[in-house]
Amino acid sequence: MTPAEITNKFSAEIAALEAILKKNPRVLITAPGLADGDSVGSQLALRMMIQQKYPKCSVSIVNDEPLQDRYLFLPQVDSVLTPEKLDEKGVEPVFDLGILVDGGIDRAGRVGPWFDACETTLFIDHHVVSADYDYTLRMVDGNASSTTEIIYYLSQLPLFSTEVDSDFAQVIYLGLIFDTGFFRHSNTSPEAMELGAKLLRTGFDFTRVGERGMLERTYASLQLLSDTLARATVSDDGKVIWSTLSQEKMKEHEAEIDDREGIIDQLFLTHGIQVAALFFDLGNNQTKVSLRSHGSFNVAKFARSLTKHGGGHRKAAGANFDVPMKQAVELVLSRLSESLSGKASQSST
Repeated sequence: MTPAEITNKFSAEIAALEAILKKNPRVLITAPGLADGDSVGSQLALRMMIQQKYPKCSVSIVNDEPLQDRYLFLPQVDSVLTPEKLDEKGVEPVFDLGILVDGGIDRAGRVGPWFDACETTLFIDHHVVSADYDYTLRMVDGNASSTTEIIYYLSQLPLFSTEVDSDFAQVIYLGLIFDTGFFRHSNTSPEAMELGAKLLRTGFDFTRVGERGMLERTYASLQLLSDTLARATVSDDGKVIWSTLSQEKMKEHEAEIDDREGIIDQLFLTHGIQVAALFFDLGNNQTKVSLRSHGSFNVAKFARSLTKHGGGHRKAAGANFDVPMKQAVELVLSRLSESLSGKASQSST
């Protein structure tokens, strides 16, 4: 994607957004659930863009959950607040423009009602499969490697004309490497590689961004990884590998939520499998499943077929269920078996 292509694709949305920003609105930037690298990078980049071009706008980044420790080294990270922190600052949760990035509003938690109340809502994402919502403006491009890739090209339009300094470059780069897996996933495009090279020329410490933002683990996370992999099970004639992660195991290893990161990728890299599934017990009879796929099996469509709270990419997706983990495991594995045996095709079309 180029600035010209994004202008052609979203010309009406860009014009509408510019008209709104010129009125100096109170802006809310948010994202679903526990923000990942693409989500965090997108939110920080957007705030930089708006504050640089429209300094009279009031811009607040508010997420339902605090950022994971791995992201606390990023520039301007103190601007990412929770509802509690917003209240401590004495800021009223009343906004004119709500911007949601990298996933559906159904997972925005306590920030959701504030977003709903905005006169104008904007959705920016590269996930084609997401929860239905009547956004005022939508900028969704399933061909983009990451949401930060879309935001970078927006930043270079006259709408923003953002200076690409080392601070801005590294938050864009974080989203780029997070969602491409260091440029190894199938969503890696020549354009994504070229953008990465352009960002590196600003001189930021890309090794630090990659290691801190993606690779660094706590000792508790290593124990959790070892335990979860040891209990992994292969099914469907070696096509599926899956494991579970309970609240009891989290407590046993004194692990935090962030310590779950990356376990699904280790399962996924098992030779010969087509689909990897990792089930998380979220407590209160709620379960999350993360899915990865090799080949043509579309886990985004599969996840969406299970629940309205499912979606993602063709080869990396997830779903949330309002049922205990045992019940979620039975449902997902049964439906996977049906799909992989050809009884219910979920392959890409």
